[in-house]
Amino acid sequence: MTGKYYEVIVEGSYELAKGFVLGYLEGKGIEGEAVFEQEYHIKSERSLGQLMRMLNVKGDEIRVIIGEGVGLMLKEAVERRKTDLGLKVTSIRLITGARFNFRYKTFSKEFGEKLKATFADLPPGVEIGGYEPEEVIRTKAKGVEAYASLHDYEIKASGEVFGPAKEVIDFYDRIEHNELIELEEIRLEFS
Repeated sequence: MTGKYYEVIVEGSYELAKGFVLGYLEGKGIEGEAVFEQEYHIKSERSLGQLMRMLNVKGDEIRVIIGEGVGLMLKEAVERRKTDLGLKVTSIRLITGARFNFRYKTFSKEFGEKLKATFADLPPGVEIGGYEPEEVIRTKAKGVEAYASLHDYEIKASGEVFGPAKEVIDFYDRIEHNELIELEEIRLEFS
């Protein structure tokens, strides 16, 4: 799914905006081209909008990441129905990329191998910066209890994943439920 993606900011009710966007895409026969900020860990540049949303204040800003060509069509569709729906597109920006930081640590060789394999299997165009896993094998510690201060195996790593927005978000989605990986929010980049 490489291609250009845009951030479309819609002002109004989240549920209504989501329903309208998904219904619009379904009606056009477009699949998998909308990502809603509220459903992913995407860092918002507008902390006031987040605060207002948490306090249930009217005027929510809904950030939708949407594929090329759809953003302008969506804006026109919202404009045609703005009186009926109370929705308004306030911004459309080209997303040039996305990134997030991560770290992991485990004392299990089996899980360590799985973690290394996960970060070796990146989607096309996605890269990792500053990633150098530190693996330590202590043969003299073999057989020591699991909660001891010295383990026979340890691996830890950190880095930054970056690349095309959709691919980075999809990779984040794939790894976010692994309890051994700590993830920071996704940061979008704009032209």
